[in-house]
Amino acid sequence: MSFPAIILAGGKSKRMGRDKATIEINGVPLITHVIDNLKLAGCKKVIIQIKSKQQQINLAPLISGVEITWGFDNEDNGGVVEALYCALKIAKVKNWKVVQLVPIDTPYVNPNFFKKINKMLDENLDVLIPSSNSSKEGHSNGLEPLLSFLKVEPVLSEILKFGNNKKRRLGEIFCETNYKIITQNQWEKWGVSKISFKNLNYPNDLE
Repeated sequence: MSFPAIILAGGKSKRMGRDKATIEINGVPLITHVIDNLKLAGCKKVIIQIKSKQQQINLAPLISGVEITWGFDNEDNGGVVEALYCALKIAKVKNWKVVQLVPIDTPYVNPNFFKKINKMLDENLDVLIPSSNSSKEGHSNGLEPLLSFLKVEPVLSEILKFGNNKKRRLGEIFCETNYKIITQNQWEKWGVSKISFKNLNYPNDLE
């Protein structure tokens, strides 16, 4: 089943020290890995949320096989919530009802994850949030909100409720909607392993 996606690629990458989207794994840029995994799962339309026109110029030649819309962050110092809000507004204009989120730094996501999670969203749910053990000890309590599958309008409305509260976390916002957590037990049944949730944040993560 075809589905649209939002790739959040506009982060400053302070810990990595350079634009993550163009970093190569086995000779292939991260943006290409992410797009290829989405394509294998049936995704045909993608919003890529970035910071600048220069970033668009750098990334455009690395992408093929999907319909791309470029979104630009409104705030230079905005965080992931602000970036997602900008992208969701574009999705709403395009009349997308649902969308798969993907961060630029997860090149190992099993396409089966994308195939299976979008089939679990029903009329009573707004967001499906996967959980992994990789971040269990951190502030996210094991949730991976940047790999959520969600309905566009309910999430847009929930973000607006939080206003200009810069301390808001994406997981907290999603948990104010009608949500369901996709547990490790569930995604393992799909043939998905923990490496799907591995983020590349530091140079030594590339080794």
